[in-house]
Amino acid sequence: MANYAKPIPVDKNGVPLQEFPTPVVALARVNTDNAAISSAISLDPNTTVVEVGAFGGQGAVIRWVPTTENASIAGAKGSVVSSGTGANFDHYVPPSAYRRFVVPRETQGGGTGAHQIGSTFGLYQRVARINAGIVASSVLVTEF
Repeated sequence: MANYAKPIPVDKNGVPLQEFPTPVVALARVNTDNAAISSAISLDPNTTVVEVGAFGGQGAVIRWVPTTENASIAGAKGSVVSSGTGANFDHYVPPSAYRRFVVPRETQGGGTGAHQIGSTFGLYQRVARINAGIVASSVLVTEF
């Protein structure tokens, strides 16, 4: 399996610095105040790591949205549902916290060549986010 994620920093002795952010400038940033309605964002084609933060409320949930899914697909609609019988989230982010995720592979990818990282390795190109509960949360997404 290819190592496609942006690397974590290492110290001068080569020891990984696990709790430090990816040592690159963000490719994109999305801030959603009161994320009461599910919303999908398209990731930058070179995004390999996503950092998701939840501020206030009951936290947030995210779901990796496949490229084959759109608004015409019943029950999915490119969104994420945090609770009840239709819950379909992949990850939970507690309130006043953040989590980092390596963007997972969705397809085989295009192989090698002059492609962007997302298409070369077949990474998910969209992620949806919403409040984890009834109390509003702000959801911050940073792409690396």
